[in-house]
Amino acid sequence: MAVSNTTDLDSTTIAVVTIRIPCGADGDLVTDAEKRLSRPETIDNVTIDELDSIEPQLSATHITVEITVLWATAIGEEEVRDRLAGVSGLESVRRIA
Repeated sequence: MAVSNTTDLDSTTIAVVTIRIPCGADGDLVTDAEKRLSRPETIDNVTIDELDSIEPQLSATHITVEITVLWATAIGEEEVRDRLAGVSGLESVRRIA
């Protein structure tokens, strides 16, 4: 019988997140979201793979995107959540794969 390890570490993470983009932000929603997600020093590189939804609000637009995050070292899911929590405007992390 195979034993699974729930502490597997990976240097690439695919996640679905919702982020708030203020009205009047420079560029398009996807470009601005990618910039915001890449700002924290704890995140090495982010690529937005897919735009899932757009929800206009009064002072901002909430967008849900699928992202690929590259890390300098392998990290676990809990640390991924902690690092993404440092992103300005991040509303939620819906899924981490």
